[in-house]
Amino acid sequence: MKRIILAMLIIGIVALAGCSNNNVNNAPNANAPVVKQNDNSGVAGVDTDKDGIPDNAEKVLGTDPLNSDTDGDGINDKEDQNPVNVDSQFTESIGTNDFSIKEVLVENNYDPVAKKDADDHLEIILVNNGNQDIANMKVFYSITDLKTNKEQSYIVPLNGFVLEKGSEKSVHIDTTQGKDHFRANPNSLYYTSTNEMKVDVIVSAENHQAQHGSVNKDAGGTEVAD
Repeated sequence: MKRIILAMLIIGIVALAGCSNNNVNNAPNANAPVVKQNDNSGVAGVDTDKDGIPDNAEKVLGTDPLNSDTDGDGINDKEDQNPVNVDSQFTESIGTNDFSIKEVLVENNYDPVAKKDADDHLEIILVNNGNQDIANMKVFYSITDLKTNKEQSYIVPLNGFVLEKGSEKSVHIDTTQGKDHFRANPNSLYYTSTNEMKVDVIVSAENHQAQHGSVNKDAGGTEVAD
């Protein structure tokens, strides 16, 4: 909560400074850019996800302006003491051991739906070794900055995703939209740190044994498609 208050104070100071500058000269400026009414980017006070934290403050806090519960632990960001770390112990699913994680990628990604290389992001390749479709899946993943030891963790429900029997499919956790793509926090360590990172993954599915995977991401930050 202290971080949220500090971030909002910073945004408030910036907004007041802007108001002060506007009062110096109220004469119309013919060369000033026209701002569309529906263009809310950078406008002080805009709160896209309605979590009580302005979008500009979310960037300072490192939270997602399009997700009121950035870490997915069921606590609204404004009320969450650590909105980029899952507060409770993640419960792994138990049951039939019939699916596996073939590979976890954070670099050299490929989007099989778009049939082209993709920007670096978290991609989990799953294989269904059983004789039934698997749904109701969740991904728990943590990001550890290996230079600073700072850690973040997230829960992502794979709503609408089905791993058909005998199939191999990729789950993409990133900032794009499309089939089998799920929202990542654009202000997370993955996108803001240029240090080497370790990513640990747990994939759970109701009535199926949870699976684990991990991968290290090279230093240098996110990169464009290879």
